[in-house]
Amino acid sequence: MKTAVIRHRVADFLKQHPPFDSLPEADLLALAGSGRVKFHEEGEQIYQKGGAPGAVLFVIQQGRVELLDESPAGERLTDVLGEGDLLGLDRLRGDGKHRHTARTASDVILYAIDGSLFASLVASHAEVERYVAAHVSVSASSGVARPSWLNAIVPPPEYLRARREAIGLEGASEISAPVTTRTAVRRMLATGKPALAVAPDGLLTADDLALFCGRNPLRLLERIRASRSAAELGPLLGCARHMVVDALGGTGDVDDGTMLGSAFIGAALDAAAGIAESELTAAGLDWPHPDFCWVAFGPAARGELLAPALPSLAVVYDDGECGAETAPWFAALAGQTIACLNESGLEGPGLFWPEGAQPCMPVSEWKRFYSETVRDPIACNIYARRQFFDVVCLSGSAAPARNLEAHIRGELENGSTALFMLANDTLSHLPPLTFFRGLVLQLDGAESDRFDLRQTVIDPIADAARAFALGRGAGEPGTLHRLSAAAAEHSAEAALFVEAAAAFRAGLYFEALAGQSRIDPAVLGRYDQRVIKTAFASIQRLLEFTIATFAS
Repeated sequence: MKTAVIRHRVADFLKQHPPFDSLPEADLLALAGSGRVKFHEEGEQIYQKGGAPGAVLFVIQQGRVELLDESPAGERLTDVLGEGDLLGLDRLRGDGKHRHTARTASDVILYAIDGSLFASLVASHAEVERYVAAHVSVSASSGVARPSWLNAIVPPPEYLRARREAIGLEGASEISAPVTTRTAVRRMLATGKPALAVAPDGLLTADDLALFCGRNPLRLLERIRASRSAAELGPLLGCARHMVVDALGGTGDVDDGTMLGSAFIGAALDAAAGIAESELTAAGLDWPHPDFCWVAFGPAARGELLAPALPSLAVVYDDGECGAETAPWFAALAGQTIACLNESGLEGPGLFWPEGAQPCMPVSEWKRFYSETVRDPIACNIYARRQFFDVVCLSGSAAPARNLEAHIRGELENGSTALFMLANDTLSHLPPLTFFRGLVLQLDGAESDRFDLRQTVIDPIADAARAFALGRGAGEPGTLHRLSAAAAEHSAEAALFVEAAAAFRAGLYFEALAGQSRIDPAVLGRYDQRVIKTAFASIQRLLEFTIATFAS
């Protein structure tokens, strides 16, 4: 009777914590009855790095345990664990040996449970497997599963055949079967066409798709682009924000979410620029007609804005085709366009404009700006200018943008000092050590009740990815593209970049759901905390590899 009571008490404790809270009562009782209670005083070693796992793993019932990475250089604290946390999960990965040393930082009570029995539960329960996977890999996790309209079922084939007979194929873009809502939206956004010819004999329109998934991004893009006032544009951008967030069922949806977000920002810029041009024309200022384009810097250029936000914008125009008298017109266009976006409700952190740079400059001045930055990175404070190396043409003539991109590539060919400084400065924003008892624990031991996802997750990864991209001569500004290219270049460390990409998606995902970058970890579930903690560790490894690569 006494043994049964203890087993039930242990089971009651376990079911308060993931992943045990997802187990059926019978499995929970079997697990609770498989082990014993162990007590450790402060400073005792529970197991050592490199050791065999033994027959049990541990659940912390009370106290504080530190995980240490032991090497010839000394000990490094990697995590702090407390009530409800699991110890010994390394038995389920690789060679099964412990990757860290576990040592008590206070008096500790542990529940030692049968490791083989737990492993069988991992294999038979998806939620347990998901939680365990998040301990060792961000790429194996997906965030909290939420409904996403991108997962809605498309109209059946007989409906698509009937629509083709009724409407015909004029203006349709081809797409291969089988078609999903996700692939249909991607194709429509890529082509700008609201109708898809589905092989072999079907037709899917954006309007028909919207009847089944409840969203019509192409119609919303059309309305945003056609707006003729900030009063009209603002509410539509609010609809766009909801549409993107509602598409995020998990971190795996971030790529589609950023595609939608970038499309909405591009449409908003087209509308605001059109409104500004109309106002300038009404004021008697005629367009001087040289080639010009709108470029974005930073997050907007990298395509990582999941919700409409004010992009960091500039006008780049070809001064070889016009005189200095055209500069005031472009300056007015830039100022009034940005003001219109602000008036429509778009907000953003803005871009630091260093001396010698402004939101409206000719190609020659932009070349001068990049040349001085690469050639004299210390005097120019290259880290403060780093986001100018994330640049993409959003609209207008592509010629000035191509001219500028070629110049940047040429400067970077002899920019080893600049590259080293950018790589070294990635350490300016390090992720926290861990979460412990609802607080953020920093590397220096300081505690806080908030952390900034952009500063601790998103920006450090973007900074490292930028360094690798510029080392290859710039190229695609998107962080995920840069990480993929770096993985191909550094094949021995490919897993490092895959994990960094997953951590990056997780950072964007949680930021979008929260509607801001500053997060209280106490409001996150234990699973989401675990995902972000694993992301912190992967970011630390990425930054260390970045420094080592460019220092050599």
